[in-house]
Amino acid sequence: MDRRDARDAVADGPDAPLERINVAIRLRPLNARELSGGGSGAARVWKVPKGHSSIVQTTPLPSEGKITPPERVDGKNLFSFDRVFGEKCTTREIYDGVVGNIVGGAVSGVNGTVFAYGQTSSGKTYTMQGDGADCPGIVNMAAADMFGRIGRCDDGRSYVVRASFIEIYNEEVRDLLVPPGGNSGSRSLAVREDPLKGVHVECREQVVTDPEGLISALFAGEKNRSVAATAMNETSSRSHAIFRVTVESRPKQKERNSREREGGKE
Repeated sequence: MDRRDARDAVADGPDAPLERINVAIRLRPLNARELSGGGSGAARVWKVPKGHSSIVQTTPLPSEGKITPPERVDGKNLFSFDRVFGEKCTTREIYDGVVGNIVGGAVSGVNGTVFAYGQTSSGKTYTMQGDGADCPGIVNMAAADMFGRIGRCDDGRSYVVRASFIEIYNEEVRDLLVPPGGNSGSRSLAVREDPLKGVHVECREQVVTDPEGLISALFAGEKNRSVAATAMNETSSRSHAIFRVTVESRPKQKERNSREREGGKE
């Protein structure tokens, strides 16, 4: 899901909402374990009808020797979304169709969120982090796109990019950029409320200057996440994680004046 640029909503009319949430679905192909299982394990229960932003349930008929759950009507369960991506789609298609505008809005100063949700082994990590250099994920593409946009900006502003990474595990908020057992502070974070910031946590923010630095912060935090083996995934994440990227900009003249004042104090 995403929260789109507020200016896109304004362009739709004076009565359009300032916040817009889009829901996109990605269907992944069956994996090797599912294909080798045979029987119902190799059956596709959901399919994408051509020309529609929908998914339809294709539960086999009882006449085929398989039981149809009584609460489902064969071939009748159809759900529509803002965007639907089938098994053969690429992560690049998802980025261009859903995420690119959010990154552009963030560089322009508009908050945005990409929220990946799904059960274990549904493909969240693959979609967000990819599978090596030949198959980058949403985060990799966002990092390259964001710094590319900043590099092309000719608006007389300077930019600073910071990354933070936290997880929520067993009702505890942890800072993933603080190594466990280290001397750099506690990983456990207190949830605070502020009139200006709202509900927030004070976590470590790491300044990054290029896409590689942003991805390095992501993988450094991933090593500290709480994981465990499940029946569907040998290294399933046991927590909810939030990787936040903050883009700060200011006019270069103001930045220069600020540095001069600081230099005068010294």
